[in-house]
Amino acid sequence: MVVPRSRREVFDVCIVGGTWNPDGEGVCRAFAETLDPKLFAPRMIPYPADYGRDVAYADSVAEGRRLLIEAIESTPNRVVLAGYSQGAAIAGNVAAEIGRGELPQLDVVACALIADPLRPEGECVGDDPGGYGIAGQREVLGMPAYWAAAEGDPITALPAGSPLRSIADLTEYFSLANPGAVLRWGQSLVDVAVQRQLQQWWSPANWRTWGGAVAYARGYLADGRHTEDYLRYGHIQRLAEAIDREVSAGAR
Repeated sequence: MVVPRSRREVFDVCIVGGTWNPDGEGVCRAFAETLDPKLFAPRMIPYPADYGRDVAYADSVAEGRRLLIEAIESTPNRVVLAGYSQGAAIAGNVAAEIGRGELPQLDVVACALIADPLRPEGECVGDDPGGYGIAGQREVLGMPAYWAAAEGDPITALPAGSPLRSIADLTEYFSLANPGAVLRWGQSLVDVAVQRQLQQWWSPANWRTWGGAVAYARGYLADGRHTEDYLRYGHIQRLAEAIDREVSAGAR
């Protein structure tokens, strides 16, 4: 439970949007509008939000991290971190760093992550859709942390044995913006292989889930599993209510 310092304390909610949507239309806006306006002041954190068009994913995440930390440092208020998709990776990573004591200057009280590509297995507000993040799993310790995950969303609820995991493993530095970027991506593929950083989805123990890759890909590309379902099935509502309870309980 987060205990407000006064009855009038307002918490900044620093929200990091998803890929190609840094302004937060849709999912992020719905989350911000569902929070209690008496307790929270939501704001979007601008960052590249790219995935290889002009900026590689890894560079977009790094810049998002830098700008998020700057935003937290610039406010006199205590902060709730929030993010969606790529933005959830950024917000969750910063929350994890804070939990490990690596950023002691940041006053962050809670974390809310939507469609986190690093969601740990079993962490979810509401019914657990199974699986875990497409890029692996990352714990957030030392603060209240909540995840929203929609069933069938391959970004955050992918079975352990899905071949789609290779997309996350092999495209972190993907970019065709210029010849240097292409060369860098190629080198990153070599590094991943040499350092054995590939998720081992091909284990024989996972063979039953291999055939579902097409359905998960369709869910992301066409069926709204990564977008509309968060609104349609109340995931955003439940996440905002969890954050409201976490803070408002201490205000009573």
